[in-house]
Amino acid sequence: MTNTSKPIFWTDALGLGLTQAEVDFVIPNLQSDLRLYLDPYLFYRSKNEDFQSVHAMLHEFFETAISELRKGNDQIAKRMLMFPEVKEIMLGHSVGTHSGRGSGAQRGAILFNELIANSEIQKNGIKHIAEMQLMIEGVGPDLISDMVANIAKPFFIDYTQRQCAIYGIPMEKGICLEHIFDWERKVWDDQHLELPVNPLNMQPILLVPKTVVRRFITMDYRDFWQRTYRYMLREMETEPSLQTLGKEPLVKWKDINAKYSFSKATVVAALRKSPELRLQYVNRVENEVKEQLSFDIESVKGADVRITSADEYANLLKQVLPGQADAKAYEKLVLRILTRLFVPPLADPKEQVRSIDGREIKDITFYNSAGTGFWHDMKLQHRSVSVVFEVKNMIDLGNEEFGQLSMRLDDIKGTFGVLVARAKDNLDTQRAYRRLYLERKIVLILTDNDLVSMLRLKQMGDDPSLSLRALYRSFVDAA
Repeated sequence: MTNTSKPIFWTDALGLGLTQAEVDFVIPNLQSDLRLYLDPYLFYRSKNEDFQSVHAMLHEFFETAISELRKGNDQIAKRMLMFPEVKEIMLGHSVGTHSGRGSGAQRGAILFNELIANSEIQKNGIKHIAEMQLMIEGVGPDLISDMVANIAKPFFIDYTQRQCAIYGIPMEKGICLEHIFDWERKVWDDQHLELPVNPLNMQPILLVPKTVVRRFITMDYRDFWQRTYRYMLREMETEPSLQTLGKEPLVKWKDINAKYSFSKATVVAALRKSPELRLQYVNRVENEVKEQLSFDIESVKGADVRITSADEYANLLKQVLPGQADAKAYEKLVLRILTRLFVPPLADPKEQVRSIDGREIKDITFYNSAGTGFWHDMKLQHRSVSVVFEVKNMIDLGNEEFGQLSMRLDDIKGTFGVLVARAKDNLDTQRAYRRLYLERKIVLILTDNDLVSMLRLKQMGDDPSLSLRALYRSFVDAA
């Protein structure tokens, strides 16, 4: 049954005024699940250390379960392989509801029986849990996604709490979150935590980075067929004619699909007969599919498609007065704008809090996942795997403000940073040049006017980092 009611977005229900384009996470639709899945391969391919730790956690979990099977501890393995739907992330198949697709025990039995029966898995293990889609008919993208959400729940808890802190999202204490894996006892348990909730039913919410969700998971039987298996089948068809006639006949893909009955059952049978094909396919994917940026979530049915205009942002900036009283409001607004402008390829904002002379100094770091363009150049030239933005709700900047940001930059963390302030003058530029001369560090200054200009570029479909490139070039050329 299709849900035709108007979407209720979680951020709207909380009165936050945040849209999907302004945040790093997927905004839940409280009316129905978004048809998206957590893709474990994206954690593997990311150079973000937090994401890599998720891949390591997934790999260790299944190595542990397989090890228990080898030792004859079937009940421990069976208990581990229970993966109920994680309703808290609000992703998957459900329409007009957030109910699950089968109990964790039922779905776990499918995995357990296959692991028991599949000697090749017990011998060689599993590098990517998405490989199970190729070998088990009852495993699809929804179950793979739920495996990730269940096993890596500590990551999503930490990510959710960080996003709430940085965007000013309220959380409730003592919220019960079910089914968290206890690595010491090898059991699933519940924990009471500080988490945000769905205001319609007071159930917990777990936020998910939009860089790790997709409509289709990277490794699945369709991709195996397209990338590997159909080429082998075509070679089988062409080889006899090639040997007899000395030339390769024309064989169309549609004929291959029809003759060999393209289906998941065909792929599962092929891999059982020739298990070495799985390794060939995994190696090919790893060689061909590199780190990926997030796709256009706004194109997914039920997602938040609203975009705040450049004029609206300009008016919001005018409403925030310079000075300490509105400093937090300015920081939150600038974070929304930076996310709108540069995510992706920047991602995973983190708020860093430091204390200098008894005063609280905050800055924002974004993970830099760029593979091309300005941000990639900053990664190569200045080792800026993380990009530091210091936000100052000030008109008159001094040496102190430049010094505070400069202290965050070094040969390990990177030597490029951005200072965001309400305005700048020639003296501010000279202070930035001084950092370049004395410390070999680049500090670009962005003002309200710069932000609005880049928002207009973004609105027209252009790359706003072109403005940053121009600022960088003029800074370096004039130094």
